[in-house]
Amino acid sequence: MVKPVAKPMSVAEYLSSEQVSPVRREYVGGQVYAMAGGSSRHNRVAGNIHALCWQMAQGRPCRVYLEGMKLRVGREGSYDTEQAFYYPDVMVVCDKLLPDEYYETEPCILVEVLSPSTASVDLREKYLEYTRLPSLRTYLVVDQDTLFVRHWYRDEAGHWNHQDLTGDGNIPLPCLDGQITLPQIYRGVFE
Repeated sequence: MVKPVAKPMSVAEYLSSEQVSPVRREYVGGQVYAMAGGSSRHNRVAGNIHALCWQMAQGRPCRVYLEGMKLRVGREGSYDTEQAFYYPDVMVVCDKLLPDEYYETEPCILVEVLSPSTASVDLREKYLEYTRLPSLRTYLVVDQDTLFVRHWYRDEAGHWNHQDLTGDGNIPLPCLDGQITLPQIYRGVFE
């Protein structure tokens, strides 16, 4: 049996209700989706990446977020059906003003840690949305169960490329003038 689609919610309704919601919810084209909690491994991987980015961001005009800050995708003022709000696992924003106390719009680094319930969304929907952001330079999709990172990066000509890293490897983070390694990302995760 097909379930009826819920009545679309406006961006204003979502933002207002999200401030008092007991669970985090992402918003895509008027529909709201509750987010499941992450595993211990998921949180350790995200925490490692956040800590590494936070250290590199010290003394720079950058903000580094871990899971709790929304990313607004889509032009403000466009139809609600063309808007989305996501909660990236890690987000870095540099040299940009904070557009709103509850969301960012111009990240240079986005990270999603894969879990069984989010893998297809992170690899398809979010990839398509995130890589449309002019400010984004790096999108990392990190597996929580194996030593695997898909590193999407924008080259100097503005084209998106990717490399799959397993076991070891360096990942440049141009907006932080640094890099992270797979052993750093997975420190303490499989021990």
